[in-house]
Amino acid sequence: MKAAYLLSLLGASTSYGISVGQTVQTTSGPVKGHAATVKNTVSSYFGIPYAIPPVGALRFMPPIRYYGGSTLEGSKIGHACPAVPPFGNDLSKYNIPLANMTAQGVAFVSDIEQVEATFNEDCLHLNVWVPTGGEEKKAVMIWIYGGSYKSGSTQIGLYDGQHLAAEQDVIVVTLNYRVDILGFHGDPASKNQNPGFLDQRMAVEWVRDNIASFGGDPSRMILFGQSAGSASVDSYTYSWPSDPIVSGFIMESGAAGFGEELPANNAVGWYDVAATLGCGTNTMASNSEILSCLQGQDIDALMAAMGSNSFNPSVDNITGFADYTALSKAGKFAQLPILTGNNDFEAGIYIPVLALYSQTHYDPTYWQSLNNKTFACPAGVRANVSASHGLPTWRYRWFGNFPNTRLLTDPDSGAYHCGEIPFVFNTLPTGAGIPEDTEEEISIRKYVQGAWAAFAKDPKGGLSTYGGGWPQYSPFKETLIRLAYDNVTGTNVVMPEVYDATCLTTYPIGQQGGQKESCVESHLPGLSCVVS
Repeated sequence: MKAAYLLSLLGASTSYGISVGQTVQTTSGPVKGHAATVKNTVSSYFGIPYAIPPVGALRFMPPIRYYGGSTLEGSKIGHACPAVPPFGNDLSKYNIPLANMTAQGVAFVSDIEQVEATFNEDCLHLNVWVPTGGEEKKAVMIWIYGGSYKSGSTQIGLYDGQHLAAEQDVIVVTLNYRVDILGFHGDPASKNQNPGFLDQRMAVEWVRDNIASFGGDPSRMILFGQSAGSASVDSYTYSWPSDPIVSGFIMESGAAGFGEELPANNAVGWYDVAATLGCGTNTMASNSEILSCLQGQDIDALMAAMGSNSFNPSVDNITGFADYTALSKAGKFAQLPILTGNNDFEAGIYIPVLALYSQTHYDPTYWQSLNNKTFACPAGVRANVSASHGLPTWRYRWFGNFPNTRLLTDPDSGAYHCGEIPFVFNTLPTGAGIPEDTEEEISIRKYVQGAWAAFAKDPKGGLSTYGGGWPQYSPFKETLIRLAYDNVTGTNVVMPEVYDATCLTTYPIGQQGGQKESCVESHLPGLSCVVS
């Protein structure tokens, strides 16, 4: 049944613009609004189910769309999808002094690692923040969280959308999706290996079908995400190239299939979990018997049985692919504008986390290699992919480093992984022992948040006129934008090769010979027009 027809039966309003606390009709049922906790001009709608709870026989399966008629309270963000946070629910038992963590470091890591999260398989919900006033039909920013595909949820306070919504006059949506074995299982008989990616797609479809009732503009929706959420956004561009629904993509510190090729499957881990739980092995039971047995297991037992096995996206040729380079050269991805980049010292967050969790330490060369191989070089490759096809492309590098963002007392944690998120959402931790914002920091936060919103409102040209104009990215011109460089607000542009030179041995970034300009001008397909 068509969503619009369902909404008409529910008596949905066709007018745009809502008041704080207004009930909104959706395909999931009427949802009550509530004034946001800080920005009381923003109406929040929490815990809206977009899919049937993936439990029992639906565990590991593609999501099924939820339709409902009962009124939803909308006052509480839904449960996180089951995960195994490294610190459990108590950070205090770890040696915080040994890790040299600051007060804000403890608050930040506790939040991002879901120390206080509540978990349940009935987790496929989303949240909507809507500001009053402003544009009649508002741009929509749909957030996908990171967490290495092993954790993460919309309960994380850094992703509170009320400030971004109020300060930039946009609608913010955050969505939950299944992670780890539930979202990226290893059943070799399954057609869909990555139901977590299908969760994300279904949530976007829900937004498409319902956002007009909140005052949103279905023709101006973007996806944005960070880390595994950024790689999810990028994966989305390759999975639905001809029907992306959205009109642009922001990718923060993550790309699909460039940092590391996807595994063919997760079958080894799948069978190990099955054997641990007494569900048999591939030599003792059929795949259907193993699947049925694992679907009947207690969720806590299932998560505990994963042990050291890792369940990440794998190749199913639906939402995961073996050769992203070939797809990129052929232009088989959504041909839409992108804003992508990475942080200057991504590893800065892993140093205290590893010190807390395992008291593991590595030398600086290890961390710098991690920065480049996992984040900086893939971001460069992905920017080159879009630029080589003549698509509107912007690329940044984040340098923000302030007294109240530093995770460590010694050494300086720098512009670490996740560090830009609270500047986009305006959600830096506060409290005892945490320094106040500096004037430079406030200015930069407003600037960066405004840039993200400018892209959302007009992905093709919004950044070209924002803050004096951002140059579109080219690997051969001064177009890499350094944000918060030397704590200065605005753009600071350099040649990409300043940072990409280190990637030449691993990634095809750059250009040999004298064909740079002709290659760029003709927009030859490939990764930055590299002659291979």
